[in-house]
Amino acid sequence: MVFSHFIRRVLLFIVYLHLPCTTLSSSKPEDITIDVSQAYKLLHHGYTFLDVRTVEEFEKGHVDSEKVFNVPYWFYTPHGQVNNLSFLKHVTSLFNQTDHVVVGCKSGVRSLYATRFLVSSGFKSVRNMDGGYIAWMEKRFPVKVEPKELKYDEL
Repeated sequence: MVFSHFIRRVLLFIVYLHLPCTTLSSSKPEDITIDVSQAYKLLHHGYTFLDVRTVEEFEKGHVDSEKVFNVPYWFYTPHGQVNNLSFLKHVTSLFNQTDHVVVGCKSGVRSLYATRFLVSSGFKSVRNMDGGYIAWMEKRFPVKVEPKELKYDEL
C-alpha cells in the first residue's frame, strides 16, 4: 500500500516534469491533487465526478456517486493514444468554470493531465483524484457497473 502510494507520487512528478508549458498554470500537481478519501468526502458534499477514461473502461466499472460524467481525455487507437480534440467542448457543455469537480481515471495520471488542462482553461475548482479508480476500489468505496446490452449473437 505504501509502496503503491510512493509509485503514484513518482508518476505524478514525472508527468508534471513532462507537461507542455502551454498547459502549466501556477498550480503544482500537489496543489490540485487530492487523495481518494478526500475525493470521497467532496463527492458527498456537492462535487461532481468527471471520469476521463475511455467509454469502455467506464462501462466496466466507475465511481458510484450522485453526479458522474464520462468524457474521455484521450482515445486508444492502433497507432497509440490520441487526445480527444472535443474534450474541452464536451466538458464546458456539462460544467461552468466555477463548478466543483473531482477528475479521475484509472490510476491518477491521465486525470492529472485533464485537471491541469481544465485549470489552464479557466476552471476554478477542479481536483485530481490521486490513485484513480484503482485506489477507489482499494478503499472499497461504492462502484457502479454499467449494464451491457447483449446482442442477439451473444445470447
